[in-house]
Amino acid sequence: MRVLSPRLWVSVLLAFASAASIGDAQTYDAIVVGSGPGGLVAAEYLSRDPTVSVLILEAGPKSLAATGGTDTPDYAQGRGLTKFDIPGEYDVTIYNSANEQYRVDWISDSYMWLGKLVGGCSSINAALYFRPPDSYVTQMQWPFPASQMVTKMNENEQLHGHTDRPSTDNQWYTQEGYNIVSKAFLAQGYSERTINDAASRNSKSKTFGHAPFTFKNGKRDTPANAFWGPMSTRSNVKLLTGAKVDYVLRASGGKATGVVYNGGSAQALLTSRGAVLMAAGALSTPKVLIQSGIGPSAQLNLLNGRSGFPGVTQAAGWVTNANLGRNLFDTNVVFASFSHPQMASFQYKNRPSWATNQYMNQGFTGPWTSSGPTLISYENYDVQGRTYQFQSTALTNGFGQFYGRSDAFTLALYVNNPESRAASGFDSAGNWKAFNEGDAYFGTARDLAAMQSYATKVVSAMVAQGSTFLSASGSDATTVSNWVASNDGFITHHFGGSCYASSNAGDSKRCADEKLRVLGMNNVFVADAAAMRDGTVNPYGFIMYIGREAADQVKSYVAANGGGGSTGSCSSLESGVNYIGNDVSNALSGTASGCCAICADANGCKAFTWTAYNGGTCWLKSGKGMTENQSGASSAVLQTSTSGCSTVEDNMDYTGKDVANKPSASADGCCSLCKATGGCGAFTWTDYSGGTCWLKSSKGSGVAKSGAKSAVVSGGTTSACTAIEEGVDYSGTDVGNALSSAAEGCCALCQSKTDCKAYTWTGYNGGTCWLKSSKGTSTPSIGARSAQLSSSSTATCTLVNNVDYYGNDLSSALSSSGAGCCDICRANTGCKAFTWTAQGGGTCWLKKLQGTSSPLAGAVSGII
Repeated sequence: MRVLSPRLWVSVLLAFASAASIGDAQTYDAIVVGSGPGGLVAAEYLSRDPTVSVLILEAGPKSLAATGGTDTPDYAQGRGLTKFDIPGEYDVTIYNSANEQYRVDWISDSYMWLGKLVGGCSSINAALYFRPPDSYVTQMQWPFPASQMVTKMNENEQLHGHTDRPSTDNQWYTQEGYNIVSKAFLAQGYSERTINDAASRNSKSKTFGHAPFTFKNGKRDTPANAFWGPMSTRSNVKLLTGAKVDYVLRASGGKATGVVYNGGSAQALLTSRGAVLMAAGALSTPKVLIQSGIGPSAQLNLLNGRSGFPGVTQAAGWVTNANLGRNLFDTNVVFASFSHPQMASFQYKNRPSWATNQYMNQGFTGPWTSSGPTLISYENYDVQGRTYQFQSTALTNGFGQFYGRSDAFTLALYVNNPESRAASGFDSAGNWKAFNEGDAYFGTARDLAAMQSYATKVVSAMVAQGSTFLSASGSDATTVSNWVASNDGFITHHFGGSCYASSNAGDSKRCADEKLRVLGMNNVFVADAAAMRDGTVNPYGFIMYIGREAADQVKSYVAANGGGGSTGSCSSLESGVNYIGNDVSNALSGTASGCCAICADANGCKAFTWTAYNGGTCWLKSGKGMTENQSGASSAVLQTSTSGCSTVEDNMDYTGKDVANKPSASADGCCSLCKATGGCGAFTWTDYSGGTCWLKSSKGSGVAKSGAKSAVVSGGTTSACTAIEEGVDYSGTDVGNALSSAAEGCCALCQSKTDCKAYTWTGYNGGTCWLKSSKGTSTPSIGARSAQLSSSSTATCTLVNNVDYYGNDLSSALSSSGAGCCDICRANTGCKAFTWTAQGGGTCWLKKLQGTSSPLAGAVSGII
């Protein structure tokens, strides 16, 4: 195929930019508008495929340390933390005039604390994490089944922390309020549960439990850390902060071609197969789309020709979507404060020095590891013919005028599924209003009656157990009902519904289709809470799931409109490396991953180096040649077969002989993974779980399997074990056992256990490795297979106990012991260190460098 000359590439790009009256722009397969929880999850998933280029545009600044944030409290200086990493800083950060730069400031009618920073609200909220009941997706006609939601939320949990014991010493703190409230609820027939367990979340009514958070190791582990961390070193993804999107560029036929940002001073363009993911939040996604000429005709007419809205007057005309911005909901809430003689209030806003000292100097323990909520309760019942879902959240202090009391606590009382709705939109002066029409708070008489009923029940239950109701002049039903009615409704920041998706094509109120695409557009997808039709529990966890679902839809769109990249494949990118000389030409590309396709199409190109020169340039080369270290450069070699492996056999599965399996977005990554795994001599790749390399001791038998790719590996790592002895059992000296379908898998399992020196494999329970401290006595045993660790295999890496290497995360992988992380780290490009914790049965947190060390009970860390 003939490649355009570098000069012609530049001319084409400049001509396009000139036509748009905007400067040079780069092209991307996916442009994510907003870096909130949905956007970051979507970007992380899409960027796992190195052939897909991803741009994330965030209007605000950096946040957590993992994003490069530097806003640190005085007591934490020099510890590699920002205020956003520290859970206890939550109540000190929001509604604080010193932090206005982190708050969305384009909503004119209400003062609210929606996050404008990397991670969005998930970087400043309480990080309460709830999983909705399976019935939720059916009731709101969500396009995807409950089983799919469960699977993808489980997969998300492999990356983000989730715990109801945030302190690293596994202790609960500030439990006085929990004890008082739990006693009252138990007297009302409630039962105590673990909130997010499958049985609990699917049978919520009249239950309570400890508040669950997305914290890990005493620190916030929301998407700005958990999802940005793994993708921050990928060359095919870029995050721009201070990049406020103005509008989506459109061509005729409902095709988005890019976005314009920062007041028209910059743009980013889509590739021909690309898509836009709207993840700006339920209040801002409609704003950007309406500014793009997509939305209700009344709104578009209002802005047409008005200065400051060039996106409305694009040559492609308008895309009328009558429901964009409508159906907006928020959880309805009132705050009921109580006093009790056994209560000892904890006021986070006072930032008690003893709590911050304990946090910083005792291994991230104590009350500062929490954002405040201690107890969550649920109850569902019918009010005036409608089933309402109620929730109480216990806080450690009084609310409003009662904040300073030493004996006060608060119950935030929620209606999680109100029927009240509002509509966001522009007013006649061109100002964006969250509540341009309607009333989201007690906007119907039934919603008000529901809250009055629930508040009366809760207040009565608390008073019966010795609490005094502080928020009103009395605790009788009439006084409580009048108190609720006097509340106009507080903003909860649980917004959703403003562009909801539905599987029901006959739903006249839906704004997005069964693929999460905005109606009227082919390649604009909703990846935030706007897609939710109805409220349920705090939506943060569900929003992360929406991001994953939207990414799947975009992945399918990209594949259907141009596939997964070049027909030529390349070796893994070498970051920080320049291939010296051998240049044949150069071409523009916004990311290093884009160079592979360009090299494959260019005559004489066998390798490339990418640098950021001129916005991103591929330096195409006739061969790899000599190399040198160069900061910011990325290089790779074009290959027609997987380097170091035989030619890949398409649609072929090498059955059996498995020794391990590891994730890889494509078969190209399997060769290096096999080489780095002891005893691996071949592999089969399938698309299971986003792409998996099934590593094997040898080729074995081959069978046809659609989509599978297999190859034999040369130059792999010498087996860490001696040759297998067939029909032999090493009797006794057992130190443990682990499942493996083949004896070849036992070697790596033995290596991962510090006291294992040998093993015997039998077919028990589908295949079991009996791990042993020594060979012991050999006895004949039909079907048994045994081997020893070779003398050269025991060198792994230096391990330190009860230490966490904080930050610098690349990815995570399961391992039953810290020792097992050594080989896993070696098999992952860029991994130089790790921390192991017991989370999920044992997890290796793989890191690009050691970074800051901090005490963490039970953790095991090591350096490669």
